[in-house]
Amino acid sequence: MNKYLFLLFSFLGGGLVSCMQTHTNVDLLERAERYIEVYPDSAMKLLNLIQYPERLHAKESADYALLWTQVLDKNNLDSLQSDSLIRTAIDYYKGKNDPVKAGKAYYYYGKTMLVKGKESETMEAYLKALTFLKDTKEYKLQGLVFEHIGYLNLGQGMYEQSIDNYRESVRYYELADDNIGEVYGCRNVARGYLAKQDYDSAHWYANKGLSLLVDTTDHVKSSLLQLLGLIAKDNKQYTEAINYFVSAIGSSKDRNDELRYYLSLGRTYMDMGKFRLAEKCFNHCKNVDDEFILSGAFYYLCLLKREEGNYKQAFLYKEKSDSLLEIVRNNELREQLLALQKRYEADKLIFENKQIKLEKEKQAYFYLVVVLLISGVSFSLIKRYKKKNLRNIEALRINEKIIEEYACRITEFKQKEEWEQKAKRETIGKLNRKILELISENKKIRDNSCVEALFILGELKQGRLIAENMSATERQNIFDFLDLVYANFISRIKADFDLTKGELLLAALIKLGFSNQQLMIVFDCEMKSVYKNKQRLKSHLLLRKDDALEQMIAFY
Repeated sequence: MNKYLFLLFSFLGGGLVSCMQTHTNVDLLERAERYIEVYPDSAMKLLNLIQYPERLHAKESADYALLWTQVLDKNNLDSLQSDSLIRTAIDYYKGKNDPVKAGKAYYYYGKTMLVKGKESETMEAYLKALTFLKDTKEYKLQGLVFEHIGYLNLGQGMYEQSIDNYRESVRYYELADDNIGEVYGCRNVARGYLAKQDYDSAHWYANKGLSLLVDTTDHVKSSLLQLLGLIAKDNKQYTEAINYFVSAIGSSKDRNDELRYYLSLGRTYMDMGKFRLAEKCFNHCKNVDDEFILSGAFYYLCLLKREEGNYKQAFLYKEKSDSLLEIVRNNELREQLLALQKRYEADKLIFENKQIKLEKEKQAYFYLVVVLLISGVSFSLIKRYKKKNLRNIEALRINEKIIEEYACRITEFKQKEEWEQKAKRETIGKLNRKILELISENKKIRDNSCVEALFILGELKQGRLIAENMSATERQNIFDFLDLVYANFISRIKADFDLTKGELLLAALIKLGFSNQQLMIVFDCEMKSVYKNKQRLKSHLLLRKDDALEQMIAFY
């Protein structure tokens, strides 16, 4: 017996733990989604608290895949080497009514494809993201997508398209009230115009970016100053260019960016013929770990020595620059091989996890059947055991006491219900009396209003009164009668169409069912005149020849 009880409670406990775990995972995912934009490191810690993420299903699995990809990207980790994770999110969201997350998933899928060097797949993913986000208010995300499309077009030498993309990004950043996004967008537009050698437009957008910048300590300020320096340098305004480059160096917070500005400054001195100052700037960039900056420094030193006529030294610097570029290419190749190896290992691990998951599911189903059988037997044994248990006497006593309490409460509820029903009956009686009074009053009003009109209509039908002899008051009585009986018929038709008093009277009599014979008597005319009057009324009511006048008036 104890063994059966243990198995039963183990089964129930396992189910309870599973439900609690699912609720905990959903809570962690929701919290991570709230923190992802502002505190990506905290979001990563929350996601790491989820045990066995491979066991998540449907929406939770897709949310985890999207959030984990965002976290890795925002924390600048080696995040986008494998596309299998973000594909999980795409496969789920694209079939659901959640365009924001579907667009976000395609955006990060595009970034993943870009890391792999697949520009066409990247562009396709970005365009799909825009398709999903088009009718949403995720303006900042749409700005990011347009910005990255601009990067792709600029890299392909399509400057006009990239400029249009950057302008769209600025527009969406403005809608999102994202000041920094607007500044970066203006900087990107300026870079596009600089690549086109449209220096006036580039200068205007760079200055606009500086004017929009609220946080003057942001590192984007130094890049805008460098842009202005490059524009001034290309326009041969060397003094102004030097001032911009010096300001960029002074405001830069990144060591590598600062050295790039030194290279631009040295190149400006070199164009001015100030080789000593230029060499000083280039030498300043020699003590750095970044191979590209170091290669650039040696390349400019090579050009400098060539200008000075020192070809031997220029050749040595050229060799150093080329060797550094070769090292960079080898490092990139090695990183690509490592990425491929990591992807293979990751795919292999995913496949193995799926196999293990399938085996565990099979075992779980088997154990579930066994546990259910044992539970059924246990329940039957427990039921028989409880009948023989002396503690049932105490349970019966407690139940009887509770029953008495419930009976008292039921009696109270019934009394309260009877009182409420009585109050409702009194209220209903008062309302019914008021309704009868109002109905009687309305009947008197209608009787008083209709008596005169009915008398006039009777006179018309019997031929004792014709339309020509009717006074304005008699006509108005008939019109008021039709407004009362037919929901403002005369008022509506007068407002909708330009009708004469005779046409209004004809329409009213047709509405009241007067036949052509009766109309001949009322208007004291021949049948031909009646038809002519009806045709004239049809034209004023904008009816076609084949439209039925009586039907239109009957249903108007």
